[in-house]
Amino acid sequence: MRLLAEGKIDAYQAFAEEAQELRARRIGRVVLDSTTDRPWSQYSCCFMAVNRDFARKNPVATKRALRAVLKAANVCALEPDRAARMMVERGYAKDYEYVVQTLRGLPYTRWREDDPADTIRFYAVRLHEVGMIRSSPQKLIAQSTDWRFLNELKKELKG
Repeated sequence: MRLLAEGKIDAYQAFAEEAQELRARRIGRVVLDSTTDRPWSQYSCCFMAVNRDFARKNPVATKRALRAVLKAANVCALEPDRAARMMVERGYAKDYEYVVQTLRGLPYTRWREDDPADTIRFYAVRLHEVGMIRSSPQKLIAQSTDWRFLNELKKELKG
């Protein structure tokens, strides 16, 4: 952020609190906001991944970890003030107002409706186009995804 403010770099990928700070200090301008700009905003921004062998050997732990993350997402969506206070108190963030603003602007409940395969397909096409992955999106989805835990938790955590 300092280098952008000093004009020594032309671009900076800011996340959450940093984006609000840059905006407040009138440094730079937003080129892409993945929460509002299409087509990026049409897909989930975050993924959970687990080692295949770990999930096979530890299905209960795998499901518990995913459940904890999804419950935390619900808290962020339903109680952003509480979540922001906890993040600041525990030292994960510095500015309460910036955190609340971020939490209110993110679609934390979309995990219930989004099709994760669509998201993987979207990002896999981008990564395949630039040569970062060799597999086609279809092959990647067929061989490297398992939605079993997510689908079970969607039913379990209805609400």
